[in-house]
Amino acid sequence: MKPSIDQKPFRVIFVLLLFILILQVLSIWKPELSGRDSPRVAGIAREMAVTSNYLIPRLNGENFLEYPPLGYWPMAFTLLWSQTPTDFLVFIPIIFFGVGTVLVTYFIGRKLASGRIGLMAGFILSSMPAFISLHRHCRVDPVLLFFITLSLYGFISVYQKDWRKVPFFTVFYLAMSGAFLTKGIIGLAIPIAIAMVFLITRKDFRGIRKLLLNPGILLFFLPLFLWAGSVWWIEGSSILKEVVRQSLQRFLSPSADHAKPFYYYFIPAFLSSMPWTILLFVLLWSRWKPIPQRETGSDDLLLRFTLIWSLTVFIGLSLASAKRPIYLAPIFPPFALLAALGWDYLREKFPKLKRWELYGLLIIFLIYIGIYLFFITPKETKESLRPVFKAVSIQQTRGPIYLVNPSEALRGASFFYLGEKIPVLSLEDLLLGRFEDRSGTTLLLDAYLDDSRYGSHIRSRGYRLILKQKFGKDAICVYSAFRD
Repeated sequence: MKPSIDQKPFRVIFVLLLFILILQVLSIWKPELSGRDSPRVAGIAREMAVTSNYLIPRLNGENFLEYPPLGYWPMAFTLLWSQTPTDFLVFIPIIFFGVGTVLVTYFIGRKLASGRIGLMAGFILSSMPAFISLHRHCRVDPVLLFFITLSLYGFISVYQKDWRKVPFFTVFYLAMSGAFLTKGIIGLAIPIAIAMVFLITRKDFRGIRKLLLNPGILLFFLPLFLWAGSVWWIEGSSILKEVVRQSLQRFLSPSADHAKPFYYYFIPAFLSSMPWTILLFVLLWSRWKPIPQRETGSDDLLLRFTLIWSLTVFIGLSLASAKRPIYLAPIFPPFALLAALGWDYLREKFPKLKRWELYGLLIIFLIYIGIYLFFITPKETKESLRPVFKAVSIQQTRGPIYLVNPSEALRGASFFYLGEKIPVLSLEDLLLGRFEDRSGTTLLLDAYLDDSRYGSHIRSRGYRLILKQKFGKDAICVYSAFRD
């Protein structure tokens, strides 16, 4: 008799690790910073590494208080490995946080159902295009997703076993604290809301009391107090107030950046689990009809927990003001677990499917790698900022460098590639000549400015265009002064 998946967990974990690592590494083959988020986040991480200031995120020398600092730390630490870091270094921790999220999802499935469900959920999650895309850009969201998933694993472990299990309480509170220190209030709101709704649906009011009044909650506050106290001591309370204000405004204010209507996530949520979305409908159909329970029926708890997880996140994010597709990341693990239940139903209903599982995964793997290596990566390389700063670094010895009314991405990329703060000019500074305007001076500006009167003004003062690099829907222009 062949041993079951539950009897050989180490082999299962190794196979899952190998699959996700190969898929993630190949998806970022020859990575370069592109898009609006990656250059900004990489620049903040590089500035932490250069200045050794890990308490307050800074973007080209100015405080950047959208989030607390924890999400930048892993990238900052890897950037310490080299004095002239390559783009690949900032992606290394992102990959490992993705691997961690897949493994925690596997353990949730294994704990609440079986090792088979956990393994299928791990493969499904690691092959979701939305999940892969999230982990091939330099953002803090993969760190947030890992801590939220880990926190919920701690919670469900405590609930299933014993409310007195101190190690799992530690995981729940410390991971939730990590989520808060990564992206602010949302890192606290998601795990605690899911846990509370789950306990309410179980009518476990005693559990709610234990969750909120357990001494272990001090483990949540301890890291927060250490960070907040250090910042207060160094900079005062204004920075802490600004971090909290931005967290609240992003989710409550109708004037927040990326503000969208409440129905914005309906289609992105449906597409985020592709190509596995069909399995969610299979699961719904299988549960709608009365069917015999499989084995011990232990997957009922998993079904309830993941449905509450998915719906709580979806409703909460839909009610928030700021909306972007990447904000949906916390629903990826529960979607994968639900899809695994759907696939498990199909393989029990149609046993012949079992022999095709490995071939199906291999086909999906090859398709993804082909798409990323031959289509997505070359496209992103054409929109990379590396050529811009390669040209700028050549001009660096000839004279000063200025950023003209720069975007956050340009400010972040400048510190990442040049390793120092670059002076910023406003449009008024440019027109009035309030900078060191001499032969060798280099100006960086967005193409929309180049096509306006500001571009004409620059050219009239003896500046020549030395590079124009496509960046998203726009482009970055590099001008240098050539005068006798």
